[in-house]
Amino acid sequence: MTQFLALLLMVLSACQVHADNLKLYDIQTRVNLDSSVLYIEDANASLDIGEVLQQALPWQQGGPKSFNKSYNQSAWWLRLDIDNAQDKPQRRLIELSYAVLDHVDVYIVAGGQVLASHMLGDKQPFYERVFDHRFFVIPVEWQPSQSLQIYLRVKSSSAVQAPLTLWEEKAFYGFDTTRTIMNGIFFGIMLVIAAYNLLIFCVLGERTYLLYVGYVICMPLFLASLGGYSFQYMWPTFTDWNDESILFFLSGVVVFGVAFTRSFLVVQRYSPGLDRLLVIALAGGIVLAATTFMLPYYVNIKALIAWATFACILALLSGVFCWYSQQKVAQYYTIAWVSMLSGGVILALNKAGVLPANLFTEYATHIGSALEVVLLSFALAERINEERRLRFEAQEEALTGIRQANEELEYRVQERTKELEAMTCKLRELSNTDQLTGLHNRRFFDSQIKMEWLRACRYQHPISIIAIDIDHFKSVNDRYGHMVGDECLREIARRVGLGVRWPTDVAARYGGEEFVMLLPETTREDAVIVAERVRKSVEVAHIDTRAGELSLTISAGIYCVTPENDNFSGIDILLEKADECLYRAKAMGRNCIFPVPD
Repeated sequence: MTQFLALLLMVLSACQVHADNLKLYDIQTRVNLDSSVLYIEDANASLDIGEVLQQALPWQQGGPKSFNKSYNQSAWWLRLDIDNAQDKPQRRLIELSYAVLDHVDVYIVAGGQVLASHMLGDKQPFYERVFDHRFFVIPVEWQPSQSLQIYLRVKSSSAVQAPLTLWEEKAFYGFDTTRTIMNGIFFGIMLVIAAYNLLIFCVLGERTYLLYVGYVICMPLFLASLGGYSFQYMWPTFTDWNDESILFFLSGVVVFGVAFTRSFLVVQRYSPGLDRLLVIALAGGIVLAATTFMLPYYVNIKALIAWATFACILALLSGVFCWYSQQKVAQYYTIAWVSMLSGGVILALNKAGVLPANLFTEYATHIGSALEVVLLSFALAERINEERRLRFEAQEEALTGIRQANEELEYRVQERTKELEAMTCKLRELSNTDQLTGLHNRRFFDSQIKMEWLRACRYQHPISIIAIDIDHFKSVNDRYGHMVGDECLREIARRVGLGVRWPTDVAARYGGEEFVMLLPETTREDAVIVAERVRKSVEVAHIDTRAGELSLTISAGIYCVTPENDNFSGIDILLEKADECLYRAKAMGRNCIFPVPD
């Protein structure tokens, strides 16, 4: 009788879950899935998808916060029931925005049958991901009025977190661009400050600046590893090192941060006891860096987080004590360390499951670290000024020589600043360039077309768009692999770039295997000539790849307009018309352009 009641409750619970299935509508661009998650714990990590589908399991309802079980050795099954409420197909992206999970197995089920499965996680080489992104992104398609169940099996030696979001594709790309820009700003700030202080070290030869540079370099590398950027761009096939890098660079933050604190504040002069504790923290950081390659991740990360917290608090106490002891630069140092420590505490609480995973907890460490390094740069500058004043007071007889030395130093700093400005210009150029093909990227294209649109409107000149797509490119990736596909993209991009006639023309990679050419002051007839020249350049010459010579073709759509007003909404229409022409060219049999030459 008891077993019958338990089974009845389980069936009723399942019926209730089905009644509350998430519905898809066209107006939805972003849906937080945390409250829609059902989960079970597989403590022995023994269940497979067949057993999950066949057995009546005690699924538990997720709460309003992101799924977070901190550090444990269990496997966790997550389930999402999503219905297509429309009488037409729907396509969405499911984003699991936590980059350091070891294993994420995804199963898409309809009517008890597995339609598709994906083996993800950072224990798989990055190129095996179904979607090229630092997070785990799964494209899902619903047929009209179809119900799908998405099962995720998550197991990791890191904190088990699964913040899930359902995206409409265009909205996802827009939001992801914002996230990328935020991270780019953070990494740019860290790079510029590291380079600046390295140059000062080269000029002054003072060890404090070199320790500071080590700290500034380790911090963004740690956050890049934690956020998945390192795995995506730096070591996409080194799965073991991907875990170890988080530990190694966090150990580097501890080692260089403590060493910088001792040197910058001259702690031994003000408090020998605090200095001995700092030496212990420094030694512990070195030991933990060495054990990165010896101990399991889940053991080392717990010890390292605790030790890093101890080191941060100790460094903060050192700053407060030196500030109390009337050391002027210590006030800058203390405020800077409070900023960083706040972000670190938020990160630690998030990994421990106390705080939810969201945009604030994700970027709290970035913001705190950026504020810290900027404030510490002010502290270093203040230290230079303080030492300069003391030197003037102690060596009045050498005032002339000191002034000359300072003028020389300022000159060198100006020279180095010019170099940094050139470096910043180079970074700006890189941010406008597609890293794979070398063409301009979509970000640059979007800014240029707005500028040319206004100019064309002012002078009533025509402006033409050529939308280009590689024919049957998916079959190249499927047959030869993405490395060969990348070689083909680079070569075709080169030929597209050669089609540019004037400095005002823009050739850009628009996404995937799609390219676009912006031709200001160009009529439709002239644009047809350009497009046909690019098409022939691709058709007549084979592409040399590691898989041998490949013959590819392109299709192109052309649209020309003379703007009547400066409303940017006309740009969207121009791009849509060019895209429609591209599809017309494909419908004509590919390897052609539309409009066709007269």
